[in-house]
Amino acid sequence: MDISERLKYEWNKSDNVLMRIVMVNVAFYFLFAAIIIVAKFGSLPALGEFSEKIFYLPANLSDLAFRPWTLITYGFSHSLEGIFHILFNMLILYWFGSIVVSEIGSNRLLGLYIWGILAGAFAFLMLFNLIPFFTPFNGNAKLIGASAGVYAVVVAAGTLLPNTKMNLFLIGEVSLKWIALGYVLLSILSLAGANAGGNTAHLGGALIGYLFVVQYKKGNDWSKPVVSFVTFFQNIFKKKPKMKAYRGAASAKSDDSNSQKQARAKKSTEEQNQIDAILDKISASGYESLTQKEKQTLFQASKK
Repeated sequence: MDISERLKYEWNKSDNVLMRIVMVNVAFYFLFAAIIIVAKFGSLPALGEFSEKIFYLPANLSDLAFRPWTLITYGFSHSLEGIFHILFNMLILYWFGSIVVSEIGSNRLLGLYIWGILAGAFAFLMLFNLIPFFTPFNGNAKLIGASAGVYAVVVAAGTLLPNTKMNLFLIGEVSLKWIALGYVLLSILSLAGANAGGNTAHLGGALIGYLFVVQYKKGNDWSKPVVSFVTFFQNIFKKKPKMKAYRGAASAKSDDSNSQKQARAKKSTEEQNQIDAILDKISASGYESLTQKEKQTLFQASKK
């Protein structure tokens, strides 16, 4: 199975919101990188400026009014120079997101991440539009990166399972609550640095991560409006099956044709389930754990 098929398989897996968020972030990074490279080598500064307007969240409210989508897109994007930024963000998101999914489910992770992005945007805009020291700079200040959403997930994990331990490199086992608290303190201490806007966004995401879990434990699921909104748009773009009408003698022929189609569909479904089971086994135990028959089945499927 080639890389494109593998990515398609990962995207289409049910209850796989975490991997979809990671994949969208990576796809946006390469898209942004491609635009910037073309702009630089083609001496097209207008194209570079246009790309920033697509992805970056502007601090100036007048600019934001003309590109409100950046309230969301900034949280799925990273600058071309920030390869370590996206790398660490996606690793942390995957580690802590897996914990969140195991406790409250995949759809709630989506709601948590989106609310974290929005909270980070709100905190960033508040800083540059309400704090006198920062308001003179709001014409040039911009925000990009998934960190606000990632902070929401980290703090949510620490709030859901505060005493669960994670093994940190060179440190050893540390409770999730202390890891989450360390993240928050790090951003607070960094407010005096050059990236005050970014760290303010981190804190906005962290706050929503805590409140999300507190409300969830009280029976209030903040993910519902987000999931409903996403589902609505998915249904709009989902292809609907075409309806065909048959009359007279053609109906008997139609029945035979439908039976054959159903048989082929059933066989295809069974084969796909078999392939999915083999891929899950590879993911859990590695390719060498497969039997010869399973290897042959996977090889035949890759040729189709």
